Amino acid sequence: MAAMSASFVTFKTAVAPRMRGRAAKLTRATRGSVATRASVVKISVNEVKDHLDRGFVLVDIRDPDEARETGYKSSWKNIVLAAMDEDGRIHMNPNFLAQIRQEFPNTMSRILIACDDGTTRSEKAAAAIVEKCGYTQCKVIDGGIDAYLKAYPLTQADKVKWKMRPEIGEDLSVLVSGVDTRQAGQKYY
Repeated sequence: MAAMSASFVTFKTAVAPRMRGRAAKLTRATRGSVATRASVVKISVNEVKDHLDRGFVLVDIRDPDEARETGYKSSWKNIVLAAMDEDGRIHMNPNFLAQIRQEFPNTMSRILIACDDGTTRSEKAAAAIVEKCGYTQCKVIDGGIDAYLKAYPLTQADKVKWKMRPEIGEDLSVLVSGVDTRQAGQKYY
C-alpha cells in the first residue's frame, strides 16, 4: 500500500506541478490569449525581390482565370484559395490548407502570399496558414500581384517553364560510377 501511494504522488507531481501565488494568476490570465488572431506581416513591393532571394516562395492564391488575365511567373506556386463560378458565386477551396502543407511540409518554410490586390483575401489566407498550420514565416505582399506587376512587368524569360526530361541516347552511368554495367555497349532508346 505504501508503494502504491508513493507512485501516485510521483505521478501527480510529474504531470501537473502546482503553482501558487502570482505565477498561477499570470498563467490563468494569459491562458485565453494564446488563441488570439495572428498579426499578418505585410511587405512592400520593393521588398519582394529581396525576400525571394532569401528563399521565400511566392504563393499566388488567385484562381486560374485571374492569373491568366494579368499573367504570372513560372516560379510562383498557384494554390487557389477561392474561385468564382459563372453565376458570380464564390466557392472556397476546402483543400487550401492541405495543399499548403503538402507543398511546404516544414512549418518554417518561407511563404509570400499574394492575391490580385493584396487585401482581405491575402490577409485571411496568411492568418489561416499561421494560426491553423503553425507556419512562422508567412508574409503578405502589400498591393498584391497587380502592384508587383506594375512595378516589375513580366518579361518573356519570366514565363518560361523549364522541364527536365530524360534524353534518348547512350547511358551515361559510366561517367557517374566509373564502371560500365552495360552488356556490349548497349544504347537505350
